[in-house]
Amino acid sequence: MTDTPEFQFPLSWTGPDGIGASPFDEFAEAEVVDVEGDDPAIALRKTLGMFATGVTVITTLKAEQVHGMTANAFMSVSLEPPLVLISVDRATKMCGMLHEGSRYGVSVLCESQAKLSDRFAGRPCEDCPAPRFEVIHDAPLVEGALAHFVAKVERSYWGGDHSLFLGRVEYARQGPGTPLLFHGGRYASVGRSDSQ
Repeated sequence: MTDTPEFQFPLSWTGPDGIGASPFDEFAEAEVVDVEGDDPAIALRKTLGMFATGVTVITTLKAEQVHGMTANAFMSVSLEPPLVLISVDRATKMCGMLHEGSRYGVSVLCESQAKLSDRFAGRPCEDCPAPRFEVIHDAPLVEGALAHFVAKVERSYWGGDHSLFLGRVEYARQGPGTPLLFHGGRYASVGRSDSQ
């Protein structure tokens, strides 16, 4: 067995003048810019929006009725066992439909599906296409999406105004295409930003 090298870092740092200082002192003294006035929630939301994400539609089947919502809070957790996580606003109908043992579908949208995303987000949308679904493992999946996952809820967690649903992946497939992205409060694609 070989030893894994350990990296050691000093607990204190000596600045150029020889006096102990932290390399982070300059950040502590930096002026904090309030992006949206005095409301920290709006400033946080706008700042979080700088993290580009894919766009998904989360779906579930309840009494033979498909329910869906647009979401960008989807992530892989583990390959072994295969786990994914979604974050759902606690005020939505979807949050009340998901529980341990239930299934949800995740459809990763391609760049041509922005209007479909708007439809599931409840935004006004002229000539929005009617969604078509394929049901696999009792979970509806949006036809034409770039990738699909079906997951069975293993655990749910409280996360402030959202609930987190950890799901074991039961089905996954991918297709050709380019993903629809969301950045700065609007749709984007790889290599360009749309102004919608």
